[in-house]
Amino acid sequence: MFCLNLCEVLSGALLHDHKLDAVIEKVVQDNQIDEPLERIYAGSSFCSQYFLHLACWKQLFLLCEEKGWKITLTLPVFSQKDLSWAKERIIQILEQGEGVVDEVTVNDFGMLKYISDTCNVRVNLGRLFFKDSRDIRVRPYQEGEISPNLLSCRSYFMEDNDKIKGIEIDPTNRYINLSNCDLEGVDLGVHSPFCYMTTGNICKFASIHKEPKDKFRANARCFMECTGIYEHYKECFDGKYADIIRYGRTVYFYNNGSRIAGKKIDRRIYFPILEVKEIMKEGVTDENPGALK
Repeated sequence: MFCLNLCEVLSGALLHDHKLDAVIEKVVQDNQIDEPLERIYAGSSFCSQYFLHLACWKQLFLLCEEKGWKITLTLPVFSQKDLSWAKERIIQILEQGEGVVDEVTVNDFGMLKYISDTCNVRVNLGRLFFKDSRDIRVRPYQEGEISPNLLSCRSYFMEDNDKIKGIEIDPTNRYINLSNCDLEGVDLGVHSPFCYMTTGNICKFASIHKEPKDKFRANARCFMECTGIYEHYKECFDGKYADIIRYGRTVYFYNNGSRIAGKKIDRRIYFPILEVKEIMKEGVTDENPGALK
């Protein structure tokens, strides 16, 4: 199944003027994808502030109803100060998107329990559940083989929860071996072409407009500066160049060549960060300099 991951990059501007259609067309053509788009991932895997301030859900629901796409609501880890607000917001989104939003991806055990106990939806275990090392700069490790640690102890947390229907993993290494993992009855989703390398609770872009004494605070309120600025650079490590992006709180590296053994991939979850930025830049002029740098 071909899925588009709009977590972290979704905005009202992207849904305006057929920009999302242009992004999808570019993704399909550049990657020679020969299957139709069936599902959108929306929300955030990494940033609670982005999730809480995202305001274009109604537009997305209408578009997905028109196109026949389903939505996976993706939830980050929320801090205690935002938890009550987050729960209210999640329920609102699920109610407003009834019939379109049919599953939720969670990224921590507390939210796994809350969604499982409260909502009648499928649940996926998100990429933050998988804490395996990931670093493109350490070539011998990155070029080697890994078996995700959490999947070897699935019975401890999945046996008693029949709502868990999927897992999502990153292309952390060149070879990912799932042969020893018990994944019967669970869909495997693999993110591509970027793997998140590190993430945290501090966003340096959120500090741009703040006084020095208020900069670099964990889970600080922001104006979604990440929608207008990011860092993209290439560096040479061990004789090979690595494509690295810092977007919001998270650093990603390009790794589109992972091989998965031991389990069929049910979902390829494509993160169109470069395509979104290219399409969105097309409307930036001297008179309209606002969006992306």
